Amino acid sequence: MSDNDLRILEHVGDAILITAKDGSVVYANEAYCRIIGLPAESIIDRKLCDIEPDSLTLKAMANRTEVFHVHKYVEALKMGLNCSVLLIPSPADFTQSVTIVNRFHQDAACHDFQAKQRYVESYLEAGIAQGVELPLPFRKLVGTSNSFRAALHMAYKAGKADFSVLVTGESGVGKELLVRAIHESSQRRNHEFVSINCAAIPSTLIESELFGYASGSFTGGRREGKKGLFDLADKGTIFFDEVADFELNTQAKILRVLEEGEFRRVGDQKCIPVDTRVLSATNRDLNRMMLEGKFREDLYYRLNTMTVHVPPIRERGRDIELLAEHFLSFFCEQYKKNAGISRATLDIFYAHAWPGNARELRSVVHYALNMTDSDVIEPSDLPHYLLLSGGRAALNKRIPQKGADSEDFRPGFVYRDVMDAFEKDLIEVILNRYPNRTKAMQALGLSRRSFYLKLKKHGIS
Repeated sequence: MSDNDLRILEHVGDAILITAKDGSVVYANEAYCRIIGLPAESIIDRKLCDIEPDSLTLKAMANRTEVFHVHKYVEALKMGLNCSVLLIPSPADFTQSVTIVNRFHQDAACHDFQAKQRYVESYLEAGIAQGVELPLPFRKLVGTSNSFRAALHMAYKAGKADFSVLVTGESGVGKELLVRAIHESSQRRNHEFVSINCAAIPSTLIESELFGYASGSFTGGRREGKKGLFDLADKGTIFFDEVADFELNTQAKILRVLEEGEFRRVGDQKCIPVDTRVLSATNRDLNRMMLEGKFREDLYYRLNTMTVHVPPIRERGRDIELLAEHFLSFFCEQYKKNAGISRATLDIFYAHAWPGNARELRSVVHYALNMTDSDVIEPSDLPHYLLLSGGRAALNKRIPQKGADSEDFRPGFVYRDVMDAFEKDLIEVILNRYPNRTKAMQALGLSRRSFYLKLKKHGIS
């Protein structure tokens, strides 16, 4: 590890232990040394079995099985600890193990350690994720940025296990695609994948949809009754999309299924065993919802054995361009067209905040391909709202660097100079879209005289 890596791990605040495959200690930060009561120089290069004979890390390495959020009480410290062990690059062929230990609190307000743990996990994973060959389900997902590759690598590791996974991220980042990849790379891939949009099912129907109902349970139901989604997901995977939208009484019933491995249909007393893996996704802050009493803490920890965070595309650098080209290729094939994306258009893409993420980018590319009359998508082919993003990004470049105390300072110069520059750009964009000047005048809402005066003012031929 580089010196910079070590500096970061020293200031994480959680205890970090890195061991080699043979069990010798490679690194221990100050927080870890405080827990075991030994200085770093007396730990490094020693066998972990000599330092902690009953270490959870040794058990994980021996079983080649990673552990997450295991709670244990340490008598010497008089406190509970939360421990996770990661095997890098993977449990099958690991060369190092990374142990992350946090103090465990019962109060949900103190569970910010999970955010820290996700940071450490993603930081350590990012470096190796670039060189790991992922299975086909993950290779279908477009992106090469470190943050996205680290998310894919964590999801790949989740696919090889059989615990619950919570996928977080803003709307439109592709959470469901990642969840499907986890299922398709898991041991349950030959069984059903049942997806539920928790926000789309009315609260009055959610129980009968999830658990089914017995014959004669209510008026209007099928005479023979109905199987629920948990029935369909038996031996397979059930996916709760937007899990935060479940009401509290529904959360309690789902918790019971997860804890006891069985459920009852509406109107029936018979318990039905079920073996299903639960994957969930949300774009909301479940920690805040727990504090507000809107999400059950016990259900949260049942769903969140591992968290995989999908970063927004504005934080993924060149992935924006890769995604745009991917969507363009798809739509070109669909419409039997051949088109590219200009550098000016890509500059606007990079400047835009993409609140709708990949879903919004896909719609923009779809729109632009159908608007363009050439084989290159130009800024004039984009939705009008997107041009404003380019304008905002260019605004700072347009403002002259003049202070109020400069000799040539003129009151109001910023507004006049910037607005003149944007007015010129607007006219050029409209003329590019409407070469017929009569139509251009109509689009701008200008009289013929005003239109030609502005052309002369800005030197537009």
